[in-house]
Amino acid sequence: MLTVLLAKDLRRAWRNPLPWLIHLAVPLVITALIGLTFGPSQESGGLGRIQLAIVDEDDSVLTGFIRGALNQREMGEHLAVDFLKRDEALRRIQDNRLSAIVVIPAGFTRDYVSGQKRVALELIKNPAQSFHPAIAEESLQALVTILNALARNFRAELPEWEAAIDRSGGPDFQRIGSLFTRAGDKLQSARAYLFPPLIRYETEKRTEAAASGPAFNIFAYLLPGMAAMFLLFLADTAAKDLYREARFRTLERYRALREQLWILVGSKVLFTLVILAISGLILFGGGALIFRIRWQRPEGVAVLGLCYSFLAAGLMVLLAALSAKERLATVLNNLTAMALSLAGGCMFPPQQLPAFVREHLTPLLPTNWFVEGVRGLQFGGAAPDWAWASVKLAVLGLALIAAAAFLFQRRIERGIRQ
Repeated sequence: MLTVLLAKDLRRAWRNPLPWLIHLAVPLVITALIGLTFGPSQESGGLGRIQLAIVDEDDSVLTGFIRGALNQREMGEHLAVDFLKRDEALRRIQDNRLSAIVVIPAGFTRDYVSGQKRVALELIKNPAQSFHPAIAEESLQALVTILNALARNFRAELPEWEAAIDRSGGPDFQRIGSLFTRAGDKLQSARAYLFPPLIRYETEKRTEAAASGPAFNIFAYLLPGMAAMFLLFLADTAAKDLYREARFRTLERYRALREQLWILVGSKVLFTLVILAISGLILFGGGALIFRIRWQRPEGVAVLGLCYSFLAAGLMVLLAALSAKERLATVLNNLTAMALSLAGGCMFPPQQLPAFVREHLTPLLPTNWFVEGVRGLQFGGAAPDWAWASVKLAVLGLALIAAAAFLFQRRIERGIRQ
């Protein structure tokens, strides 16, 4: 009889799959939007090369030096620079093929060296992108700061530099050498600050650490939280099925045939578990295909997902049993799911939660056990962490299921109200 009731509920869900599909599609869409906005998945875990266009309307010796600097191999690791005409650059940025455009206006070098006019560099940012245009803007501001410092300290020598470099027969290297000597004399006064500098920037590449763990994939970080939240909503949809049975009078027909109600209650709990198991498989399996996630410990993720399904089913069925009406069950279950997701670190990283919630409440929530367990498996967590989380979720879920079945049976005996 139990299998017959379960098959009936599954067939009914198959005939009207829209509520289930919505709860499955929304977490994948939210994961994609957040991941694409704040950090695309890449093998290196970085933000990728910045697509930048330079519109050189000055075409001077100084801008020639800029071309050479930007074409160096070190810069090419972070910048993909194209030197274009203004019309072509604007067309590419409208097609979302560029992150930003830097325009060097005509007469820039002459006005900068003479100091008679204020000079300006024009930056055109792509409004459809977030990080790359901001990085280009910050880099351009740093360049402007350097140019201002040079102009203030070497204003008198700048015309001589231009005359020595921009000469019809080619650069005057002898004069350039004397200018370097004079510049070195000026820098002697700042020797204590420059050699060595008071502030030093160093980079260190740890190949062993990089090889020991997987590259960070923001989609793999976001998806467990979204899945934990929407599995609760899916459990809520399945848990209120008894109220729908009462609304369509099928519960009365069942009670006319059988006095034992535990089979009916058990079939609803089993239906919720099956729906959650299928949904978890779709979310994590489909998410792996869509976002190219390679789960490091798929067996651990599967165990955690199954145990969390017990927890979600038991919790939502229990709340539905405690509610007197279907509408009250809907409100109570949705509020509980939102609260557990928010405080459990599903929507935001736990580090961004208020200190009291982060330190005293979040570690006690089953949503946090599940999310941190999956993230630990994916990004290097120890095996006992996810295993202990699985045990806690399974035990608590089974206890909630037993309590929910008992309360629901009493609710049916007293009569379910819509």
